[in-house]
Amino acid sequence: MNFKKSNINDELLWNQFLSGDDEAYAYIYKCYVQNLFSFGLQFTLDRELLKDCIQDVFIKIYKNRRNLGRTDNIRLYLFVALKSNLINVMRKKQSVYQMMESLDPLSTEEQNIEDAYISREEENIKQEILSRMLNELSPRQRKVIHYRFQENLSISEISLLMEINPQSVQNLLQRAIAKMKKTTRS
Repeated sequence: MNFKKSNINDELLWNQFLSGDDEAYAYIYKCYVQNLFSFGLQFTLDRELLKDCIQDVFIKIYKNRRNLGRTDNIRLYLFVALKSNLINVMRKKQSVYQMMESLDPLSTEEQNIEDAYISREEENIKQEILSRMLNELSPRQRKVIHYRFQENLSISEISLLMEINPQSVQNLLQRAIAKMKKTTRS
């Protein structure tokens, strides 16, 4: 089957994938891999780690497709899966790092020159990307603005991703927009 996003809804596409259609799986990957990468950059700048985690998500859903639940929003389903995977991987890395640090007192030395340079470059890139208005927002406000206006997620979808209730999402959005308006006036 030749898939075109405009003529197939997420629920039908997901159901085809769940029933074993490899073309549906390939189409899901093709459609959402870039969205997942952009989404994942909010949690880590380690692009290789991010690529690995995205790959893990797709491998897991493929291997476990007979046991997966149904969805009518594949992007949100994959976002939640990637966020969970990234959190788990980062926790494991952190605990391994802490274990190594306790074994090797030399690991607490300052970063080498190359690491410092890379960190500065990454910070410069981030600063160039951020606009004056977004710099005025809290991290949670920036996140809710990103989800709502760049990812076009609904209030309920944002609520699921941020693990807060929908009213809190609405409040964050309203405060962020008001703060952005105030920043443009000054």
